[in-house]
Amino acid sequence: MKSEQLTVGLTAVRILQTGTTNKWIYFHDDSSHPVYLGGSDVTTSNGLEVPKDTLFDLYIPAQEELWAVSGHADQTVSILYQDD
Repeated sequence: MKSEQLTVGLTAVRILQTGTTNKWIYFHDDSSHPVYLGGSDVTTSNGLEVPKDTLFDLYIPAQEELWAVSGHADQTVSILYQDD
């Protein structure tokens, strides 16, 4: 298993890199504001909104990446997943 804490801000950041296998990840928005999930083109307008202090699991197919952005700087998110 691998766990990470990442900082999300006004510019999209990659949360999970492309892998060779399908993955389930646990995602927690530790921040005080929502973050938005999507592909490399994610914005606060087109992303999946994750309310602050939310924990859920996501299925990420092989060869896909997960990106996040926020309407505020320096928002912390945590992920837990099985490493390739």
